[in-house]
Amino acid sequence: MIAGFLLFLGGCSKVEPERRTRLMFDTVVSVTIHAEKGANTGEIFAMVWSELEEWQKALDAYDSSAFLFELNLTDSFTTSNPRLISALETGHEYGRKTSHAYDIRVGGIVRLWDFTGEGVVPSEESIEMALAEADHPLEIHSVTDTTNRNTGQKNTSVTIMKSRNTILDLGGLGKGIAAEGAAKALDTIPEIRRYIIDLGGNIAVGGKGEKPFAIGIRDPKAPDDVIAKFQLEPGKACATAGDYQRFFEHEGVRYHHIIDPKTGRPARKLSAVTVKAPNAATADILSTALFVMGYDEGMVFLKKNPSVRAAFFGPEGNHIGGNLEIEAVR
Repeated sequence: MIAGFLLFLGGCSKVEPERRTRLMFDTVVSVTIHAEKGANTGEIFAMVWSELEEWQKALDAYDSSAFLFELNLTDSFTTSNPRLISALETGHEYGRKTSHAYDIRVGGIVRLWDFTGEGVVPSEESIEMALAEADHPLEIHSVTDTTNRNTGQKNTSVTIMKSRNTILDLGGLGKGIAAEGAAKALDTIPEIRRYIIDLGGNIAVGGKGEKPFAIGIRDPKAPDDVIAKFQLEPGKACATAGDYQRFFEHEGVRYHHIIDPKTGRPARKLSAVTVKAPNAATADILSTALFVMGYDEGMVFLKKNPSVRAAFFGPEGNHIGGNLEIEAVR
């Protein structure tokens, strides 16, 4: 499921970059840090893993101890968890911005297809019923801003109101927003020269200086190969949505996991989209949204959002255009 990967970290130093990996968010998470000599990288990595674990604890829709799991069991839920609030508000906002090409209310539809299991082609009737549930309004209301008497820290609570049968799915932004959170934490550490955070192809990079990182784009039709590369500047992020990342086949037809919220079925206009954006949450969300939109509608969206760059790959896996400058590698 890894959509893009680092070709090289860039720069040279007597202190070698250190890379560590873990299985989180149902994927391989890789963090590479290039720190000053004498920096306590053990503590730095521990802080990163802790930050990512907090995001996972908040956003896992299948873990009964997660906040999102609890939210999906009811029609009204009040929370002060800042990560869940941030993810819900961000996802809800981009639902409007993308005319619901990205929509966090599609959880019930996604579960019908059982992409986390063997895969199932749902009946037309079940898809229509799930679409109706996903069309119910979602409301997010601020409740109170309270101040902790001991710490002086302000806590914001919100109430989420939805249909009881509407299942929210933050899979299209969870890895991105978690990578963004980890990047913000690393940005506070002066001993770090450069870093790259990769959550299954949702990549955030940062550090000192302006030298860009070189990022590879997988060939949609041969995912073990790199078809192109591009430059990713420190402080920015990228993500790829592709039909090869999670799928099953039934009667000779491939069904992938990127669902069009309007049809309840896998989007078919493209094979992949790579997005570069100011932050990892935006890159994650818009890679999904632009995949659903397709090239023509996607280019209209990009003209209205000049801070975002994207490369589109057609159904046959060929690069068909976009505003992201890429260089073919073969």
